[in-house]
Amino acid sequence: MRLRLLPRSAASRIAWVAFIAYAAAMLVLGTAVFFATHSAFSRQIDATIEQSSRSLQREYGDDGIKGVTEAINQSHGPGPISLGTALFGPDGARIAGNLKTKMPPLGWSRIMFEDPLEGPDPARAKVTPLPGGYRVVVAADLESLEAIDRTILAMFALAFGALLLLGLGGTFLLAGYLRRRLTGIEMTAAAVIDGDLAQRAVVGSASDEFDRIAASINAMLDRIAGLIANLRQVSGDLAHDLRTPLSRLRNQLERLREETGEAERVELVERSITQSEDVLLLFDAILRISEVEEGSLKRAFSRVDLSRLVSELGETLIPLAEDANRTLTVTVESGMAVTGDRELLAQALINLIENSLRHTGEGARIRLEARTEGKGALVSVADNGPGIPEAERERVQQRFVRLETARGTAGHGLGLSLVRAIAVAHRATLNFSEAKPGLIATIVFAERIAP
Repeated sequence: MRLRLLPRSAASRIAWVAFIAYAAAMLVLGTAVFFATHSAFSRQIDATIEQSSRSLQREYGDDGIKGVTEAINQSHGPGPISLGTALFGPDGARIAGNLKTKMPPLGWSRIMFEDPLEGPDPARAKVTPLPGGYRVVVAADLESLEAIDRTILAMFALAFGALLLLGLGGTFLLAGYLRRRLTGIEMTAAAVIDGDLAQRAVVGSASDEFDRIAASINAMLDRIAGLIANLRQVSGDLAHDLRTPLSRLRNQLERLREETGEAERVELVERSITQSEDVLLLFDAILRISEVEEGSLKRAFSRVDLSRLVSELGETLIPLAEDANRTLTVTVESGMAVTGDRELLAQALINLIENSLRHTGEGARIRLEARTEGKGALVSVADNGPGIPEAERERVQQRFVRLETARGTAGHGLGLSLVRAIAVAHRATLNFSEAKPGLIATIVFAERIAP
C-alpha cells in the first residue's frame, strides 16, 4: 500500500502545500537572521580585539616591553574577564596580564582560559608577535556571544511556534474556503449531469478567479441550453418539413401502384421525383451549412475579386428580378478583393437577393451594393419590403427559423443560416438594419486585400 503524504482533496493539498512553503520560508528567514546577528556580534568582538592589540603595539613602540607590561597590568581589574590580555616571553612563560592560558599560536584562534569567578571559558584570541620573541595576546570572552545566540534561538523558537499555529489555522481556513467554492461548482456540474439544465453556479461579488470560472461555466451552460433548445426546434422543424413531401411521395407511390394509364403513371413518377429532389435539397442545404461551419473549406481560400463577383452576379440576377416584376439595381466600387471562396460568397449573395425577391411584392426595388469600409469591405442587399422585426433578426439566422409560423411558404428556413455560416467562415459578420421602409442585409468583411 502506497503511503499518501498529502490528503486526497485538492483544496486540502493546496492549503497544506502553502503551509509547508510558509513554514519553510519562516525557517529559512529565522536561520538567516540568526547567522546574520551572530556574524555581526562576532565582527564587533574581532574589532575590539584588533583595536586593543594595536594599542599594545603602540605602547611597545613608545616604551618597549616595559610600556606593554605596564599597560597590560593597568588594563585589568578584579571580576569576570570580558577582554583579557597577556604578555609571553621568548621562553613561552606568561610575564604579565590577567589572561591565564597557555601561549596560543600566532594569529586568530579559539582558546580556553581560566576565569577567576566562572572557571574555564572559551575565548576568541589574537596573538601578535613583538620584537625579541615576545608575544602579546588579546582575547574576548565568548560567553556574552553565546548568551546572545541562546536568546535569539529562544525568541525564534517561540515566534516560530506561534507563527506555525497561526499558519495551521490559516491552512484549515484556506482549505475550507477552497472546498466550499469548488463544492459549489461541483454541485452545479452534478445537477447538470442529472438533467437540471437550469442550475447555475453562484457568482460572488469579489470578481476573483472562482467568480470568473463560475461566470464562464454559467455562460457555457447558457450556450448549451440554447443549443439544446435550438436542436429541439430544428428536430421539430425538420420533422415538419420532411413530413409533407414524404407523405406526398408515399401517396403518389400508392397511386402509382394502382394507376393503369400510362400518362397518369408518368405524371406521378415526375411528381415523386420532384418530391424526392425537394427532400434531397433540404439535406444538401443542411450538409452545406455543417460543412461551412466545420471550417475545413478555409484551407482552400484564395484571393477573390469582390467587385467583379458582385458585378457579375448583378448582371445575372437583374433579368430574374425583372421576370418577377421587381427592380434590381447594382452599385459596385471597383478594386475590392478579399480572401475566401468565390462559390460560397456567390451563394451567400444569391440567398440574400432571393430572400428579397421572395418576401417583397411586385414593383419592389432591390439594391445590391459593394463598397469599402475602413480597412474592410461590405456588400449589402436592400429592399423596400416589409422587413424583419428587430426582435426577430437574430433568431431568423438560426436553422429552420421562418417568421411564418404556419410554414406554408416555400423554403425551409435555411437560407439566412447558410449566409451567416459563410460570413463567419470569411471572418465577416451578417447585420440587419432598417431601410425605412424595408430591410438592409449587410455582410461586413473585417479586412480586404490589395487588388
